[in-house]
Amino acid sequence: MLEMFKALAPRARLRFAPSPSAPPLTGLGRVTLSVRDHEESAHFYRSVLGFRPERRECREGVLRSGFSHPCGALIDLVQYPDNFKGRFDHRRCGLDRLTLTVANLGHLEAWEDRFTRLDVEHTPVFHGEEGSTLVFHDPDGTELALFAPAELDAGED
Repeated sequence: MLEMFKALAPRARLRFAPSPSAPPLTGLGRVTLSVRDHEESAHFYRSVLGFRPERRECREGVLRSGFSHPCGALIDLVQYPDNFKGRFDHRRCGLDRLTLTVANLGHLEAWEDRFTRLDVEHTPVFHGEEGSTLVFHDPDGTELALFAPAELDAGED
């Protein structure tokens, strides 16, 4: 567990002691998002973020598709026939933000330029102690972010 935490957030501080009885985890397997309009969301994840469609099925009115990204991230999009059609609200229990990692600040700035060109609404890059973050939303209003870990100071002052 500690290894996974360090891999996902190498500069973060561990604020709890891992349970010695918990079996190990090796990473994040897949994120499943409920969507209002499957086609609109699938287009966003493909054309904006570069996810590739892997599978698609419809059972009992539930449309589900899986997408993969060259970085290894897996996302499923699910549209239920009785979807409330409301936009995502982070104040409800459940997912608050999905954050993906980029290699460095240069890549994060390239994403910011891409979002501007594609007219994807986004915040300016925020720089913090642990790294820099760019926040944006998918068509359902789900908050997404890209994170670039802070680069280690080489001490060349």
